Amino acid sequence: MLNEIYEKLFRLSGTSGHEHMVRGFMKDEMAKYPSFSIESDRLGSIFAVKKSKVKNPKTIMIAGHMDEVGLMVARIKANGMIVMQPTGGLVSEVLTSQVMDVWTEQGPIKGVIGAIPPHLKAKQKQSIADLFLDVGARSRDEAKSFGIRPGDMIAFQDLFFHTKDKRRVISKAIDNRYGCGLALETIAHFDTIDLPFDLVVGATVQEEVGLRGAMTSVEKFCPDIFIALDASPLNDAIDDEAPGKLGDGFLLRIFDPRNVMHQGLLEYFTELADAHEIKYQYYTSKGGTDAARALDMFQGIPATTIGLPARYIHSTAAMMDLDDLDTCKNMLFTMLETITVERINNLKEGKQ
Repeated sequence: MLNEIYEKLFRLSGTSGHEHMVRGFMKDEMAKYPSFSIESDRLGSIFAVKKSKVKNPKTIMIAGHMDEVGLMVARIKANGMIVMQPTGGLVSEVLTSQVMDVWTEQGPIKGVIGAIPPHLKAKQKQSIADLFLDVGARSRDEAKSFGIRPGDMIAFQDLFFHTKDKRRVISKAIDNRYGCGLALETIAHFDTIDLPFDLVVGATVQEEVGLRGAMTSVEKFCPDIFIALDASPLNDAIDDEAPGKLGDGFLLRIFDPRNVMHQGLLEYFTELADAHEIKYQYYTSKGGTDAARALDMFQGIPATTIGLPARYIHSTAAMMDLDDLDTCKNMLFTMLETITVERINNLKEGKQ
């Protein structure tokens, strides 16, 4: 069964710079666990911190990110149509004809993303710049009277379904409310467990537009080890040889353009997963996660990602497998329950 916090998180709207609804939910959940204090950075990333009873403890930091891809109101044209600015990596193919929510101060307003009909186009290739959001306003002034302003969040509609066999989920914002949900499950699990290190668990802001919250929060907590929890894209539906398959275990991200996996972490993760029979998949990616930002800071922090395989991310709806979520959780919990101070020191010193 899927913990209900995931559905609640998936259904919330929160694009980069507009994570306040997700942050509020996470703060309320974190407050239920008295062994953790709650801390934030100035950008809005939020973390629960459990202090160790040992002297001069090391720090392990676990982070999802709260923001989903979306758009914002860039400007309103004289005819009432809204010009949109993407916040995160999107392509026009997933946007045309989609019903969206414009989040004003008074609440959401429905609109549909329109484009020039193919009958009227001089060229058939389309970009996001060719698209516009139609909220039914007849003029700029009328759109403004609806409460719409430049900078307002434009988010995908709330949707959440289980597949027929109940083992997979179709939802918006799997990237990356998965990481937020697993962070909250981690806080609940370790609330009454003493650890030989300080544990910092939560979620960052503005990952989709440049890993910005990771920089400010890592700077705040200065961890010795950093683990990102993030969903990663699959192409297994049409390519049997593509890296990663739905249902085959968590993704062990050995390479992306900004993070070649620390060899000590790689050996440790594979040994640990094999010893505890946790399914995993070697994975390479063309994109990055918050781990890439942590990697470069404070003369280098051993940092990697526990990746959730997901189809169709950065679109209106993605798909995940509950068995994969279980392997992500098992890997994270097993690591936190078994890692020693000696192991942390060896990883920091570049030893295997």
